[in-house]
Amino acid sequence: MCRTREAIYTREYSGERLCEQCLRKSIIIKVRKTIGKLKLLERDDKILFVPLGRDLDEPAFQILSTIESSFPEVSLEIIKPELPIGYDEIPRAVREYCRQDAKIVLPLFLDDLVAIFFRYCDTGSPDVLIKRGRLVIAGEDIKNAISPYIEVISREVGVAWGVKTAENPYLKLAWELEDDTPGALYNIYHSYERIIQ
Repeated sequence: MCRTREAIYTREYSGERLCEQCLRKSIIIKVRKTIGKLKLLERDDKILFVPLGRDLDEPAFQILSTIESSFPEVSLEIIKPELPIGYDEIPRAVREYCRQDAKIVLPLFLDDLVAIFFRYCDTGSPDVLIKRGRLVIAGEDIKNAISPYIEVISREVGVAWGVKTAENPYLKLAWELEDDTPGALYNIYHSYERIIQ
């Protein structure tokens, strides 16, 4: 993007070579666009950020905080769960932190969405999916539980902020697909959105 600093990351699916600053900026722009396109947040929302116990939580919170700093009416609070929240625990966590007057934000990324879908197809568990940025639990749309990060690959966040990404067999499968066929995660995401509408 800037062409003045050394590139630290290449997006194989687009050919972009990005320095740390440009990579961070492009991720923030993607999240901001997702929020607007999917109408996930309003200018005066009360937001509860629920970390999953992964190294990616802090950068995800920073991204959201940067975006929401433009809206002084927004209230942004971070919850501190006692234990990490895996895919299986997401429904319990959403029910536990669900409040009528707040939106719950979970740091789930594009590769998480694909991994959760793969796991659901393979095992029928967890009983959670993500539809247009909103969580669906046991077939019920949970309007106030969202993830605005669903168009961002977690590895990009890991590189931009220098943190480790989460690992599980379904995420590894998602990354292998992306490595073999750049853009595969976005193609799966767009097909997935058409399927579950």
